[in-house]
Amino acid sequence: MEANTLNLYDDDYLSVEDMMAENEDHQEIQDAQGDYVTSPAKTRGNKRRHSTCWKNFSIVGDRLPDGTHNVKCNHCNQPYNLDLSRNGTNTMLRHSKRCSKTPGCTPGSNKKLDMISFREMMTIAIVEHNLSCQFVEYRRKEKANLRKVLSEVPGRISFTTDLWRAITVEGYLCLTAHYLDANGKLHAKIVEFCAFPPPHTGASIAMKLMEILKEWGLEKKAFTVTVDNATANDNMQVFLKRQLRKNLALIGEALEKIRDSVKFVKSSETMEKMFETCVETVGIQNQNKAGLILDVSTRWNSTFNMLSRAIEFKDALRNLSEVEPSYKCNPSDLEWSRGALIKEFLFPFAKMTKLVSGSKYPTANLYFMQVWKIESWLRHHATSEDDTICEIVKIMRVKFDKYWDDYSDILAIVAVLDPRLKFKCLEYCYTTLNPSTSKAKMDHIRKKMEKLFGVYKKNTKATTTTASATTMENSLPVGYGGFYAFITQNAGEGKSALDVYLAEPPMDYSAFSKLDDLKYWKNNKSRFK
Repeated sequence: MEANTLNLYDDDYLSVEDMMAENEDHQEIQDAQGDYVTSPAKTRGNKRRHSTCWKNFSIVGDRLPDGTHNVKCNHCNQPYNLDLSRNGTNTMLRHSKRCSKTPGCTPGSNKKLDMISFREMMTIAIVEHNLSCQFVEYRRKEKANLRKVLSEVPGRISFTTDLWRAITVEGYLCLTAHYLDANGKLHAKIVEFCAFPPPHTGASIAMKLMEILKEWGLEKKAFTVTVDNATANDNMQVFLKRQLRKNLALIGEALEKIRDSVKFVKSSETMEKMFETCVETVGIQNQNKAGLILDVSTRWNSTFNMLSRAIEFKDALRNLSEVEPSYKCNPSDLEWSRGALIKEFLFPFAKMTKLVSGSKYPTANLYFMQVWKIESWLRHHATSEDDTICEIVKIMRVKFDKYWDDYSDILAIVAVLDPRLKFKCLEYCYTTLNPSTSKAKMDHIRKKMEKLFGVYKKNTKATTTTASATTMENSLPVGYGGFYAFITQNAGEGKSALDVYLAEPPMDYSAFSKLDDLKYWKNNKSRFK
């Protein structure tokens, strides 16, 4: 297969053979009489000889004031204005080789790209078709078509890759995509064939493959990558797996398309106004003038809010894709269904975040139950039929287990100090998760609480006993001080204030759903010291 090379720095586009021939045989200089002859350094016996181009070209008129000459082809009358003393006759020689009317010429055998003609054609196309000036920077059309085909493949895509070196020790890499279309027909398309210089380590190969996959937007559609048994590929697959799994953790293509759609709408004021028009066109009632909101990808509750709003406006986004050609990321019906599934999954996180983010009421006592709900929710969905949900659970579990291990004890203690929960709450939660370990976990928390209570009791006993006794005595009716001391001593015999608190049954949660925990402990400070 013949390859034509374009030299982007020269309008005349020389092939390698042309340059070698012309440099050796056709370097002209101007003699004293104004004739243009071949350079003496390139002739035999230092005899001057005229360039062969003058068999096919003639000078028209005299030398112009700027030192140039007008010349024309004797066969097709193609005119040129050349500075022969500076540029020589290379331009005329190239014309002679491609001119169809020049004797001995074989047009088409060595095609060159005439940049002047190319620019003229591009200018006409831009003007006639009202194209953007950026049209000349657009990627190759066939690549764009294949990208569209691959993006619409209903399933995953498998890849094969090969790496080899030429005799020049240069490396080359080829990546081929294999996929089934909607009719079940197998296709194989080369998506990259490129130079790949050493070193060919596992890490460098993995990075190059990820670069190609990202360029094509296929990093989330990869199913398998088949390689040969080279040693470097053993290390490569480790790097590549890690990177591909990292991309899968972004909750799949459905969420990414929805997120990209929100970014597109919010990219400019003009686009937001166009979107508002689309909302009105499809008849969505938006009385509160609420628009799309972009999430923070590390905060699940914000992702839930983004999905809720986007799903509400999905018809408007579909209309936007019909009227705005640059909007390319409108989700399909299947992807909207996936987005709704993810939204449903994230609902408990949004609800919990709102609950524990309150600023006008204590929230520490609420954490344990809410975190337990997340633990139960993750366990329930770990075996989901939806692969994307399973991937989300895996990613969440890594962080959740860390937080649970680090903070579960203190969260449990705070829950016990809520008079509506106490140890009954822990018993219920622990037993639901794992009945076989429930008692051991509760005993562990009880010991932690007793140890913590001991530290507080030791630090406060010496400084508060006298003051508390004086305060209590002043608050009792006259003559009741001795009686109060008697019953307090007997009631607390062998029991700490913590024991007394824990011995009482939990308060009815439904009757005291709005209980202020801080006020409860303030009102009962005389009972529990």
